Amino acid sequence: MKRLLIITALLAGCLAAGAQEKLYEVKSGIITMEMDMMGQAMVQEIFFDDYGAKQATVSNFGGNKMRMLVIDGSNVMVNDAEKTATRMPMMGQGEKVNFSNLDEKTIKKYKVKELGTETIAGKECKKYSVTVFMMGQPQKQTVWVYKGITLKSSSSSDFGEMVQTATKLQENVEIPASTFTVPEGVKIQDMDMSMFGGGW
Repeated sequence: MKRLLIITALLAGCLAAGAQEKLYEVKSGIITMEMDMMGQAMVQEIFFDDYGAKQATVSNFGGNKMRMLVIDGSNVMVNDAEKTATRMPMMGQGEKVNFSNLDEKTIKKYKVKELGTETIAGKECKKYSVTVFMMGQPQKQTVWVYKGITLKSSSSSDFGEMVQTATKLQENVEIPASTFTVPEGVKIQDMDMSMFGGGW
């Protein structure tokens, strides 16, 4: 469980990196993702608005629904049912490639190669191989991208093999602003990172 929390924080941070720039060609949406992490299946919903500048990742851990936000450079995990919010450091996680703005500098930096097209969740995607850095280590990924939105990714790292596949994409839907914020009156607590020492 602890390991899953860390990996989910890493993935959420990757999705939200570059939050002030236009990442997508779609203003708002909800992506339903199925994930296979180290043999464990998980379903996530990724909400975005303002062309990707605002993002929230909602996951279900053993019946506990958690919202992962990026606030002031840190991951914040919100449990709306228990009215708690926990801040975790970014821990030098991966970078977000802006596929809506693939200039020569970006292509060279991330070793981007186009691999054709494929349909994911009913959307025709461009398939790419890219190399990003996670936890300071280079990581090769294969991604399937629709209008700047990654609908499938496959990667291998020290954490194991990770595959994320979208089963549904809802485009240009209205999303409440509260989705991207900590509820009023809920104080953000810092996570005791010593709990991860040596055991995860």
